[in-house]
Amino acid sequence: MFNLKKRHIIILSLFSLMLLATSACYTFGIGSGNEYKNILFLAFIALFFVFSIISYIVTRIPQNIKNKMLSLLMVAAFIILLDYIESAFRFNAHSSIYLIFSLITLLFGIVDGVISVLYGAALFLTKAYFSSRPYERYIFYSIVSMTSVVTIGLLVAYERKIIKRLKNKIVTLQEAPLEFNLKPGGRNDPVQYSEIISDDGLKKEKNRLMVMLNERLFNIVETIRSTIHPYTVILYLIDSDMKLRGREILSNSEWIDMDKPLSSDDPYIGWILKNKKSMLLNEIKDEIKGIPYYTRNEGIKSFMAVPALRENDIVGIICVDSLEVQAFTDEHTKLLTVISNQIIDLMDNIELQYKLRYDMYEKGAMYTFVRTLSHYIDASDIARASLSEIIRIANASAGIFATKNEHNNFDVVFTQNIDKDIVGKDLFIDTEPTHDGILENQLSVTSQVTTAQIKFLYPALYNLYVPDKTLKYTVIISLRGKTEQVGLIVLFMENTINERISIILDTLINQVSISLYNSILFDKLGKLAITDGLTNLHNHRHFQEYLEAEIKEASRYNKPLTLLMIDIDHFKILNDTYGHPQGDRVLKKLSEIIMQTIRDVDFAARYGGEEFCIVLPNTDAKGANKTAERLRKNIETLTIKTDTGKNIKFTISIGISSLPEDARGKDELILHADKSLYLSKENGRNKTTIYDTIK
Repeated sequence: MFNLKKRHIIILSLFSLMLLATSACYTFGIGSGNEYKNILFLAFIALFFVFSIISYIVTRIPQNIKNKMLSLLMVAAFIILLDYIESAFRFNAHSSIYLIFSLITLLFGIVDGVISVLYGAALFLTKAYFSSRPYERYIFYSIVSMTSVVTIGLLVAYERKIIKRLKNKIVTLQEAPLEFNLKPGGRNDPVQYSEIISDDGLKKEKNRLMVMLNERLFNIVETIRSTIHPYTVILYLIDSDMKLRGREILSNSEWIDMDKPLSSDDPYIGWILKNKKSMLLNEIKDEIKGIPYYTRNEGIKSFMAVPALRENDIVGIICVDSLEVQAFTDEHTKLLTVISNQIIDLMDNIELQYKLRYDMYEKGAMYTFVRTLSHYIDASDIARASLSEIIRIANASAGIFATKNEHNNFDVVFTQNIDKDIVGKDLFIDTEPTHDGILENQLSVTSQVTTAQIKFLYPALYNLYVPDKTLKYTVIISLRGKTEQVGLIVLFMENTINERISIILDTLINQVSISLYNSILFDKLGKLAITDGLTNLHNHRHFQEYLEAEIKEASRYNKPLTLLMIDIDHFKILNDTYGHPQGDRVLKKLSEIIMQTIRDVDFAARYGGEEFCIVLPNTDAKGANKTAERLRKNIETLTIKTDTGKNIKFTISIGISSLPEDARGKDELILHADKSLYLSKENGRNKTTIYDTIK
């Protein structure tokens, strides 16, 4: 059921041995014999606690196993603590034991709560036996704890069920206006079948699709601008005359001719049309001779163009330029190549939807499915919209929709007619064509087996969910975007899928695969838009947006907020001495240390160059100073080895400004933190300065 690696088994074994040793020391009273043994026992407990917390944070053991580890650790620590409290203060502290079990139930669920109670009862009764204590009160504590766990667990489960039902109802009401009937019916039908396949219906659909295409293309151009920050970004597409004309543009220039088509006579564009390859120029002397869309010299220094290819034919070109030298890199070219492929997929998607109109009699349901799916970009929405339609077309009784996670397993994101709550659970299924009944196509692999074979062919699925015996067949559909697997669909059926339904499902599944792949791609692009490419911290633009929102929140609830401005000391000398690649390594390493030092609720960003900033919500200057000093000392003791064996050591200077003591708004907060940073550098560097101390 769990895909555990060897190191995970070792960690679980060590945890079990340490828990057993802790339990034995407690029950036999080893830790309470004398002061020396007491200190050793407490040291062992501290070691056990640190080992467990590190294992919980760092390892990739399945979450439900981690929760059980943490719950058992909490119970052991709490019971041992109660013994020390009773011996120190002479009152019955064990009477509050049910509180920890209630907390575990609220955090992890009723199953972990029951396991924790049973473990606690075992500790109580064993301790009572070896220390000749009365059993009665410990049995009473266990019964009270079990009662509280079961009661709280049932209440929480019922509340979650009610909330889930309300959410589903709200989603149904929100989506209701998008649904319409494709079959002939009475006069009250929302849309008549004859209207959908009429010339007027086709024209309306074409206009709708063109509007949607234009919106999506403009969103793509906006994504490029927010990610790369060019002077101009312009998208050219092949028109009906087979000429490349400007389709979408975002520019800081007013001297652009969008109507002029691209020509093979243009020096840069001509080379791209001939070679069908990307172009990257970072030191242009006279752009008017090569860049075709400007009507005057704008002082462009960098230019990049990437073709959108369909079957080795150019159907579009993305052009970006900049007033800066060396503005673009090979990584930017790769990004635009991915986006150009996305444009091809989008155009293919639009063309497919339009062509489906001509096949409405036989594939009406297919059209509805594609049209509905085109409204969604989130994976959970795609799962919900597609699974119910696929179940209806395939005449299945139940189904599971899962998406691939970073561990190469699958996360269940949506189910229908499944009498077990498995959403959020892991599912490992090998979808490679190694079993009988495999049907392959370009984007999916379908395995159709009897339900009785699931136990042997797909044991993970068998452990997760086994359908009713009346559902004789199980169909497992692999969803593949391009060449990589992105998800899977499991259908439980009374009968097999016939050839006609299989043909329709192939198209639907391909569309689901493309939509799911696009969802993953857009999610990655969204992260790129707010992330610094070198350090993987947030970028300057996102920092400004975040800080403004946090200041409003802090002012509204009268909470403190502190900003740290950080600068690497003598970074220019470091670059000149070791080279810019080593300077980049220093920036990356500093970013790693920052993320290891701050809390999960804190926000770190690259402010620009060798400057960084950290936002500490609900933290005053005194608390922020502790974080700053910890970070500064960590960097001070750090050594980075170069490829040539040299050692790089560097230091940082930090400035601190807090809200509301030092500033009333965002600009003032940044200014005062910057002034504090300047004083840290003026006073010898490798220092932390609080603005309050210099006023």
